[in-house]
Amino acid sequence: MRSRFDAFGKNVLRDILARVGIADTEVEVIAASQTIDVWYVPDPTRATLRAELGLLGELAAEPCQFEPFHDTPGPGELRGCVRKQLHWHHELERRAGGELPFPRLCLLSSGRPATVLDTFGFAPVPGRPGLYRTAPGWRVDVVVISELPRTRGTLLLRLLGARAVLRDAIRELAALPDDAWERSVALPWLVRLRFETPAEPSARAALDPEEEEIVTEVQQWFEQLKQSLRDEGLKEGQLRTLARQLEKKLGRPLADAERSVLAERFDRLGPDRLDDVLLELPAGALAAWLADPAAR
Repeated sequence: MRSRFDAFGKNVLRDILARVGIADTEVEVIAASQTIDVWYVPDPTRATLRAELGLLGELAAEPCQFEPFHDTPGPGELRGCVRKQLHWHHELERRAGGELPFPRLCLLSSGRPATVLDTFGFAPVPGRPGLYRTAPGWRVDVVVISELPRTRGTLLLRLLGARAVLRDAIRELAALPDDAWERSVALPWLVRLRFETPAEPSARAALDPEEEEIVTEVQQWFEQLKQSLRDEGLKEGQLRTLARQLEKKLGRPLADAERSVLAERFDRLGPDRLDDVLLELPAGALAAWLADPAAR
């Protein structure tokens, strides 16, 4: 059974790939009454943006069927994905009315699917830790997320991992700058994880304790983020008030550079010091204080 973490992985993957092409989830394969987790077609005008995705960007250089697995897949799951790959190729050619290139299939596995790799003859791709490829004609890749190097270029792929890999990726995501594009893609889906935990104690008891710990950590991060946003809103309000008071005292609007100085000194010196400056200094000295980089 596909879990909430599978749904999380599928949605994050779709939103990442939508930055660099057309990505759809639950694409129906008519001939088999099955659905592809994520069907992706690259936008050729976004090659530079795609390069930011690291390994995922390399995999996304051509049309690809992505199938993320939170639980390590076995041979049966691989055969099911290949079945969809074959039927989907047939459907695409039917729609096009002619031959089309055979699409690539990429399985994203949280752990190492040893039986799959051995049984189907997958071999590691040189220079790409965690990436395995079978004979070229099959056009099937397996990414073992637990084997990916811990770099920013693999961060969002590692968010599709499990247990310690996922926990570490969440912590790395939280440490990124607030304006990091990775946060804007992954944060909404991470927040949803906390709403998908059953409220009933009997239902919660059946859940994986390690994964529940991860959801709890997401909850704590989310609460910290909300508090940070509240603090930021309070700061912005205080800065607006200080700016209006300064403008009244100076008898003119603040320049953009002066607003930047005010914000920097609010963070460095604190609002109490800025209140003292506003009350104690006359207009001329106040303008000089704003212009002096060494002022305190």
